[in-house]
Amino acid sequence: MSSLFSKLLRAAGVLALVAGIGITQAAPPLPGAIFTTLSDGSRVNANIYSAKCDALGVYLDGGPGPGAPQFAAGLPDGDYYYQVTDPSGKTLLSTDAQKYRRFTVTLGIITARVTPAATGDHQTGVDVDHGALTIELCPFLDTPNNGGEYKVWATPVGDFAGNAEIVDNGYNPGYFHGFIPAASKTDNFKIRARTSVCLTIEKFWDGNKNGRLDAGEFHLWWPVRVYDALGTQVEGLLWTGSGDEKVPTLRVCALPAGNYTVVEESSNGVDSGVISAVILDGKYLNPASTSVVVKMGTTNRTLTFLNILTTR
Repeated sequence: MSSLFSKLLRAAGVLALVAGIGITQAAPPLPGAIFTTLSDGSRVNANIYSAKCDALGVYLDGGPGPGAPQFAAGLPDGDYYYQVTDPSGKTLLSTDAQKYRRFTVTLGIITARVTPAATGDHQTGVDVDHGALTIELCPFLDTPNNGGEYKVWATPVGDFAGNAEIVDNGYNPGYFHGFIPAASKTDNFKIRARTSVCLTIEKFWDGNKNGRLDAGEFHLWWPVRVYDALGTQVEGLLWTGSGDEKVPTLRVCALPAGNYTVVEESSNGVDSGVISAVILDGKYLNPASTSVVVKMGTTNRTLTFLNILTTR
């Protein structure tokens, strides 16, 4: 009898959830992708954020990733629910009713947040790469995970197996607070509080060509790139100061411990030059190179490039 019952369930395309949990339609694997970004759609290094909310907070994005074609990995059009949990999915961290965690996808990208504006939660931004809407994941609780890791889920409204009027629809294997894994997309991220430990990068003109930083040798506004140990670029193209020279040095902060490669670009758009010396924390490096590996830990570090300029 149980075998016949199972066959009938499969034929009808439904999944029975017993013990008062409810019944929902079984769903095929969900295509497309979701991911987390800052409010403007920009990725952060290794999916590690410095805050949960506000300007540096975590936002939900979906569809094509940065630099991908408009329709690459687009989500199917329709309405979706989302939630934030610990990495295992057992602990729900989102704190508002499920109906307030809803968005719309049109032509493969998020286009609307279906949430009453009066709630004041889940602020929105715009992914400048694709014109998609981004949705702030706050409010959500701190994760119990020792590594500070979280998981965000998204599932079509039609595949949600629960009551959208409440916050938590419970957990059991195969049923994560109303989200069924096969019908959902997920993305993991971490939050680590911003620290005061920084890597300072400076660039100076070696006017007398002696390979030392002497009085009167001025700061140069120069492009550099910083890469982590996996080759991921940190924060995009950076400059050793502001355009009006009010900020003479570049500081990159809140870097997790590890090795970072700092690469100075070959030109600032006007002049080109030859490296005459590289100084790390007051120690001259030999040989001097435009690419330097710096090990970051719990202390500030300072990297200084000296250049002999030759105007084109």
